[in-house]
Amino acid sequence: MIKGIQLHGWADGPQMVEVAEIAARSFETVWLSDQLQSRGVAVLLGAIAARTGAGVGTAVTFPFGRNPLEMASSMATLAEFMPEGRRVSMGIGTGGGLVSALMSLQNPIERVAEFIAMCRLLWQGDAIRMGDYPQICAGLGLREDARASFSWTSKPDVRVVVAGAGPKVLEMAGELADGVICASNFPAHSLAAFRSGQFDAVSNLDSLDRGRQRSQRGEFTRIYGVNLSVSADRDSACAAARRQATLIVSQQPPENLHRVGFEPSDYAATRAALKAGDGVDAAADLLPQEVADQLVVSGTPGDCIEALAELLEYAEDAGFTEAYIGAPVGPDPREAVELLTSQVLPELR
Repeated sequence: MIKGIQLHGWADGPQMVEVAEIAARSFETVWLSDQLQSRGVAVLLGAIAARTGAGVGTAVTFPFGRNPLEMASSMATLAEFMPEGRRVSMGIGTGGGLVSALMSLQNPIERVAEFIAMCRLLWQGDAIRMGDYPQICAGLGLREDARASFSWTSKPDVRVVVAGAGPKVLEMAGELADGVICASNFPAHSLAAFRSGQFDAVSNLDSLDRGRQRSQRGEFTRIYGVNLSVSADRDSACAAARRQATLIVSQQPPENLHRVGFEPSDYAATRAALKAGDGVDAAADLLPQEVADQLVVSGTPGDCIEALAELLEYAEDAGFTEAYIGAPVGPDPREAVELLTSQVLPELR
């Protein structure tokens, strides 16, 4: 079920490619996050595709501060590097905390839908009129009567997958995309949701099903992102997991956390520390490990195997057919990938 791994462009570029080479021995797809302030995702994906022969994808990009002409061109170009049996995936969402801190995310669902529609027509070799996509046209200052087309494309094999947890984005994903990404660090799709018995009620996958009923696209893949942090040093792995979980509990509405069993006392000190400007690391120190464990699998390889197996079983029962290992992966990406490929994955097969 695990076919991919998500890496982040915060480390040195050549080092990222070296880590991806190790990962490509065991994973079909190397996903890269698009954080806007990190290293260039298109450059790194191109280097990884050329060096490893693995499938590549964004997990995930967004329609704010991103030009669909440029993204469509990047995805189509990456497809030219794919060997048989591998493909490019354009994972796209509405933008997370780092994006919203820089710009206003107005009409996010409509922007994602327009972004997808523009890319698909460009990949087909069709001409598009900018004014037909009013949200993106206005947001990027494009000329309404301007037209663009790619004369060089030949219907590249690019899979469009939408990441999200809310009912509106999931319904749109079901109708327009080739797949969906649901990540375990979001409360509605977390281990906490599964263990509480509330997953069906809080996951909003019924909205995804409604969208699928209107869709004209045949292929659809339900992808589950398992957020994980592994290291031979348990304390370091758990600290990285708490940091990742801190970003989630600080941004999620309290009602979303409460619906899967979290109480305000579980995260109040963490949120207060962030509000006071103490920084993510200081705030993460105040988050109980048992709270983080419900959102991010962490520990030594032995610790992770059991929790990962439990989570994947839940995900498969919920209808997910593919999974990837997601952020933070571990305090040291190279060590984490080596441990995953040598000690964790073999125990899950």
